[in-house]
Amino acid sequence: MELAITKAEIVRGTRAERGRTLGLLRSLESVQWDVEVLPRWRVREVAAHLITTDRASVTGSILPKVLTSSDKLERWNDRVVGSYADRPVPELLLALDQWGRRLLRVVKTAPAGAFRLRVPTMWGTGPAGMFPWSRPFDEWVHRQDVRLGLGMSLERADVAIPAGFVLAAAGTSVLPGMNARTGSITVDLTEVPLHPWTADLASGRSRFDSSGNGPVVEPHTTITAPAPRFVMAATGRGTFSELESDGVLTVEGDHGIADAFLGRLRVV
Repeated sequence: MELAITKAEIVRGTRAERGRTLGLLRSLESVQWDVEVLPRWRVREVAAHLITTDRASVTGSILPKVLTSSDKLERWNDRVVGSYADRPVPELLLALDQWGRRLLRVVKTAPAGAFRLRVPTMWGTGPAGMFPWSRPFDEWVHRQDVRLGLGMSLERADVAIPAGFVLAAAGTSVLPGMNARTGSITVDLTEVPLHPWTADLASGRSRFDSSGNGPVVEPHTTITAPAPRFVMAATGRGTFSELESDGVLTVEGDHGIADAFLGRLRVV
């Protein structure tokens, strides 16, 4: 699988997502920082998570976690976030800005060729560019946690970076477990300027395709859904079954393929 998002787009997305997060958090009242927006996580913990993940990404100390399993990463998150979250709000905002700038410099200076190297990751074996791509994805998702937790709506602008990451991660983490099946699947996300993603289940080949000539093999299934809600469901914020019940996710073709694919799709 080649990266569907270029290094330049990852750099732009990393910069833009931190800018939007800082804009949101700077607008909050002091009491809102102590609102629980995820189980056991207030706005404070979300900010601390972004800071400590940036810091560990810059220093390289996060690599042993993302090269192994999501469980180890989540245990590490809980430990370091808890030690950082209760710092004064101005200190959290300053650290978000400073560590975000440091991470951006690291991503900008990394050779473009290194993004294409295939390496083992917590999302399966894929391009090394998945690591920096995961940062704007993670930031977008956690900003939605804050927004929803404070009674705001999901953002619908500029969702291509997180949505593209979810589908790329599906190619490296979900498809290898479906190679006993025949057929193909297309995921067509709306509300986002992203080409449909199509995969051949038996070979594991996938790509974002603008021509309609992706690896289509019968039986074929097409899943259509709005990108913001699809991304949130893929991260465990709601379920794909709920999206289908709400009429916003539709399946055309072999529903068994869709159920098997969506049942395995969880990206953290």
